[in-house]
Amino acid sequence: MCGHGLCDRAPAFLSPTGNQALGPTLGSIVALNCTAWVVSGPHCPLPSVQWLKDRLPLGDGSHYDLREDSWVKDNLSEVLVSSVLGVNLTRAEDYGAFTCSIRNVSSSSFTLWRAGPAGHVAAVLISLLVLLALLLAALLYVKCRLSVLRWYQDACGEVEMNDGKLYDAYVSYSDSPEDRKFVNFILKPHLERRRGYKLFLDDRDLLPRAGTAGPAPVPRPGPALPWPRPI
Repeated sequence: MCGHGLCDRAPAFLSPTGNQALGPTLGSIVALNCTAWVVSGPHCPLPSVQWLKDRLPLGDGSHYDLREDSWVKDNLSEVLVSSVLGVNLTRAEDYGAFTCSIRNVSSSSFTLWRAGPAGHVAAVLISLLVLLALLLAALLYVKCRLSVLRWYQDACGEVEMNDGKLYDAYVSYSDSPEDRKFVNFILKPHLERRRGYKLFLDDRDLLPRAGTAGPAPVPRPGPALPWPRPI
């Protein structure tokens, strides 16, 4: 028999390093890896790995594929034990908490939970809703851009204070009294004063402004130059 203190030392698990939660879909195969360093000696039996499901030994072997390997150090002081359990998830009962046990010491657990199609459907629906919201925003921007700009201008003032343009619109009209009255008393106050647009008007910006410039200066005659005398 092996002595206590050497053969009864707890293994050092390398995998799993902690409790892991996995969500494989139904019909898939999951590989669970259990690897540990186990103290060995001349009188210690070779360590073996036992898999548990929900703290009970595995039952039906048709749902599992087990592969085990071991490597011994040159000085025979430790043995590296590795066991890979393949779980075939064909039914809901195949999900649960899996642990491996070496020398009555259990490792951390692999918790398999069923990832149903509901999660994928929700993700697809959320993506479609976001896409529809973006398309609706783009359509509203194209259709109602001017209305939005006018509303913003009425609420917050000029949209572009320094856009580099001299004028926003060119207004062409005839020289009749009706057109001048409409432009000067209706169109210009509404667009320039209320909306803040810069208008180009023919009689104001194209032709010289009446009354702004004084009369042209009359050139004064200079002193008379003497005619050259004939020689």
